[in-house]
Amino acid sequence: MKCLVVVLDACQPAYLGCYGNDWLVTPTLDELASHSVVFDQHFAPEPTPSAVRWNWLTGRWLLPDAATGRRRFPRLPQLLWEHDIATVLIGDERSPSRNRLPGRGWEAMHWIRQCRVGDLEQESPLGGTVQTAVEWLKTNQGLKNWLVWLELASLRAPWHPSEFDKEALEGHPEADLEPLFDPPLGQVLSKDIVTAEPSEAKSLVERAAATYAGVVYGVDQWLGMLLDQVRELGMYDELLIVITSDVGWPLGQHGVVGDQPAHLHEELIHLPLVVKLPNQEQAGRRVQQLTLAVDLMPTLAEAFGIPVPESVHGFGLLSTARGQPLQRREYICSHSRIENADQWLLRTHEWCLRLSGQTGQLFVKPEDRWEVNDVANLHPEVAEHLELTLRRFAEVLRQDRLDLVPLVRRELLRLAQ
Repeated sequence: MKCLVVVLDACQPAYLGCYGNDWLVTPTLDELASHSVVFDQHFAPEPTPSAVRWNWLTGRWLLPDAATGRRRFPRLPQLLWEHDIATVLIGDERSPSRNRLPGRGWEAMHWIRQCRVGDLEQESPLGGTVQTAVEWLKTNQGLKNWLVWLELASLRAPWHPSEFDKEALEGHPEADLEPLFDPPLGQVLSKDIVTAEPSEAKSLVERAAATYAGVVYGVDQWLGMLLDQVRELGMYDELLIVITSDVGWPLGQHGVVGDQPAHLHEELIHLPLVVKLPNQEQAGRRVQQLTLAVDLMPTLAEAFGIPVPESVHGFGLLSTARGQPLQRREYICSHSRIENADQWLLRTHEWCLRLSGQTGQLFVKPEDRWEVNDVANLHPEVAEHLELTLRRFAEVLRQDRLDLVPLVRRELLRLAQ
């Protein structure tokens, strides 16, 4: 098995054509999606760069030491190493993985530094990262089994001007906005800004969103160059290709730009997951099952024929990708901690409950994509049941007993619609 994992750090799926964007052109990702299985409901259980990297490597939630007794858990690169599978991590120095993806188990690691991209005859770390990956593929064509883990950090602000492509905005009002490569991050809009004339803060958010779109287009072009080289090497058909992200990147949907503070909204926790199986098997399939970042590790382990460790919280997704109707989850949960206060979210296909302290908000899905209309007062039984389920889930998670995950009352959720 040969596998290429491409992590598009801070990628909000709403900016990709294959996830419904109808104004921003992303031809490479859209074509790849047409050859792949696209998971429409993929989420981050703990939407911080460090937590999601733990999810990827161990297939587990990041639990406090009190729950696990400081146990050491098997990690993906280490498992592959033990089974004589070559692994290489290639990334942009801006990626959080530089400090958060442990080196244990990786056969090689290459970090592309801004100060050295000139040596590679490139203008930015993005070009240098893709070039390094292509060179590794050319050098190691004879290997039968390998994992190339590629980290592209271009979508995480501040953005590099050479990675921005203004052509993405041609024909749209945003084309006239001046790019904002180093936007203010955090809570930049207050709820009372609803004037006809944009305030300064609102203008900054609009410029940031337009710049982000231009960088998405630039990344898509570089990804196209990478896949062109893969085709020239005759590897495309045999490859398992995975495209995903660590977190989304809020761009003002709830007044926030960036991934901090980590409010549990769609724009932060919803992640892309595109899986191209070898020989384009199941091309064009869309999967609506609820999946999590913890599912990546067991999926890759299964792909390489390695037993999935018992400690894993996630589920392998290959059978789901191939159309087997087994439902793994009735709902997913996410957790974050903001200013020493816990926030939780429970998401079914029909509902989304956000819980902060004793305050709960309920939203209808998928109609209310950006979670703006709290309907908890209109559906009190649903809100109460989901809150109870969420609190029980949090308790079994603290005990590291996800085998005891509580069920939801499907009849109640359906009748309330």
